[in-house]
Amino acid sequence: MSSMHRTAGLRTLLPILALALSGAGTALAADPAPTEDGLVKIKVKNVDSVFQRPGVVWADYTKVHITPVQVSFSKSWNPRDYGSFGLRSSDVDKIRRDLAGLTLDIFSKVLGEGGYTVVEGPGEGVLAVEPNIINLYINAPDTMSPGRSRSYVLSAGEMTLALELRDSVTGTLLAEARDRKRGPENATLTLSNNVVNRQEAERALRSWAGQLKKTLDSARSVQ
Repeated sequence: MSSMHRTAGLRTLLPILALALSGAGTALAADPAPTEDGLVKIKVKNVDSVFQRPGVVWADYTKVHITPVQVSFSKSWNPRDYGSFGLRSSDVDKIRRDLAGLTLDIFSKVLGEGGYTVVEGPGEGVLAVEPNIINLYINAPDTMSPGRSRSYVLSAGEMTLALELRDSVTGTLLAEARDRKRGPENATLTLSNNVVNRQEAERALRSWAGQLKKTLDSARSVQ
């Protein structure tokens, strides 16, 4: 091949390579390798990790079904560490049930007020929202039982949202997210009780529910 032909060939090839490399660079930054469930990692501001199934038409989902919430404690949290004799199993169960109920109430309220019809079960156009709580760690749970000493802490504790979004009819996993929130650190020790712990839980849950609503709105608006 003559030098002139080689030069012409390179001039044709270079723009194609530039486009290909540009696309590859963008894809690599987005971490396109799918999970076993076919999800790819995306970036959502203020959320630790989010994975989404490509090609989901989010505008098809105008209703939401909030599934029963599961709550599990951190493996490093021990109910025997609190009070003279530790927490009873009924105390631990109440904490889990109360937080599960609060989570369900807040997600239902925020999404409902945000324009999504909240329904009781699966159906066409219904997005199943599974906002489970994992790694719950309460620094000083207050059971309101007589004889228990007061507890002073710098932070109420922490918990992680393990959120899954599914098609309510097929059960297909459409997206999942994980985000950890910790109570704000105080400069001095603060008395911990049910009121403080609930306020911190509500703050975190409202933030998560609001973030979900904004993300769904954004996904629907670009389709």
